[in-house]
Order: sequence, then structure tokens, then C-alpha cells
Amino acid sequence: MAVLLAAISVLCVSLSHAITYDETRYFGTTGKPEWNTGLIGWVTVTENDNGKRWVFESNGIPDHDTGEFPIPGKGNPNAILEQAYKQGVMKDPEIAADSSCLPMGPIGMAVNGLPLFNPWNSDFDNAVDGSTRERFDLCQGHPDSKGRYHYHQQPSECLFKIIPGVPSPIIGVAYDGFAIYGPVDENGKTLKSADLDECHGRFRADGVYQYHTTDDFPYILGCFTGTPMINVGGNNCHKASEADENGNLPKAAVVEEEDIHVDNTVVHRNVEPRIPLNLWQRRLPKGYMEWLYSKRVFRS
Repeated sequence: MAVLLAAISVLCVSLSHAITYDETRYFGTTGKPEWNTGLIGWVTVTENDNGKRWVFESNGIPDHDTGEFPIPGKGNPNAILEQAYKQGVMKDPEIAADSSCLPMGPIGMAVNGLPLFNPWNSDFDNAVDGSTRERFDLCQGHPDSKGRYHYHQQPSECLFKIIPGVPSPIIGVAYDGFAIYGPVDENGKTLKSADLDECHGRFRADGVYQYHTTDDFPYILGCFTGTPMINVGGNNCHKASEADENGNLPKAAVVEEEDIHVDNTVVHRNVEPRIPLNLWQRRLPKGYMEWLYSKRVFRS
């Protein structure tokens, strides 16, 4: 009986898709002020619902080098603004019977508290590659009309280093609760979208499902494998499988954006930056070491 219970226990662990406590330790920021705004980015991870959910919260301020924003007449007139992101996800998400589409706006959060978007621009064309490519800074990000600095693509180097043969760390969480990892799997293989399922994920050998970023379309997610804890559906929600060979959606799918009223009130919190577990594996902001040792003392 003891052997049977042990076997069942091992099976249950192998089938758990939970983001672990150790994985949450990768969520944090450098604590260095963003030079456009002078603000410091922060991200927190807490538990609620009797320990059944992780709650990810951030102010959406980049903690790495950024481009000069706004840049009127050069492709992006938007300024970076402080946000009030707060999203709960199930600690142990389940595979849904049917996958879900990706809405516009945040579909996940990177480990530095910045939002992850789907691969399309506001015209539902490929925002990352081809003639419809948008203007990004050297950290692969930019702000939208609401001031939300975000990523449409794999945010490497400023968030994590891609080392051939070395498994990538967790780089974020999708809003269906599944972890998002970089492109190098646990066996050292650098993955492409062809190695992944429709939603841009896969099962590891131990049965755990996770998403992976890649350098080819759809870059971060193709759809939600689990049940997203955000609103999906409607005319502005799509799956990557609906796109053409260039990553653009059929123009028949494009409709006027709905008039959604959003409360942009920002609650300013004096949050001590939470330092990510792999801080020194990132490309750190210019002057970071000098600033760290002369201006600030971090809590662990």
C-alpha cells in the first residue's frame, strides 16, 4: 500500500502545472530608476484565495535601459506612464478543453512586472517582423497610447540571456496561470514555433506544461491553453493560427476598437524593489553597478 501511495504521489506531482515558489523568486526588478520618468519599477507576488492563487502586481515601469519616449514624428508619440497592474492566476492551472484567443492589451506579465502583449499591432498586423514592424528600443519594448511599456516579442538580453545549450529561466506568467520560459528547453535545445503547439507551449518530460518564447512568430503566445483569468472573446480576440504566413490577421477580422472605459488611477506605493533570483544573469542598465553601491542598499 505504501508503495502504491508513493507512486500516486509521484504521478500527482508530475501532472501539476503550478508555478512554484522558487519560480516566483525570479519576479523582481533591478531597482534602478527608469531614465524617461525617474520612477522605479517594482513587482510583487503574493497569495490569496486560501493559497489557491498567485497575485502578480506591478507599477509597469521598466527596470532596464529604454529608448527615448515619446519620439514624435519617428514612429512612437507615446510616453511611458506608471500603471497599476494586479492580476491573480490559479496556482495550479489546468489544461482547458478548448484553447482561448488572445485579446488586445496584457495577456501575461514578465518577471520584471512589464506586460506581455499578443503579436499584433492595433491594425492586427505583425508588430514584430515585416513591413508592419513597429519601432522598438534595444530591450524590445515600447509604450502604447495608454503609456503601457510592453513587449510583443521575446524580451531577451535585458530580461534574460540566451545561452545555447543552457536551459532558459522562467521569464513570465501567462494570465491562464502557466509559466512562460525562454527558448532553450530543459534538454538544451533551442526551440522554434514548429516545436511547440498551437498556443506556443509544450509538455516537459515530467508532464508539466509551460509556454516558451521564440524568435519567430508568434514570439510569446499563440493562444491560451488554460482558462485565462481576463476577459477574452469578441471581435478583437484572435489566435495565432488565424494569421497568414506573414503573421497578419485577415482584414475582415479588423474592426473598430471598442470604447472601453478604463480606470487609470494609479495608486502610488512605496514598495521596496524585489530582487530577482537571476539578477546577475541579465544585461543590467547602464551605470547600474555604480548606482547600486553608491545610492541604494537592497533588502534580500
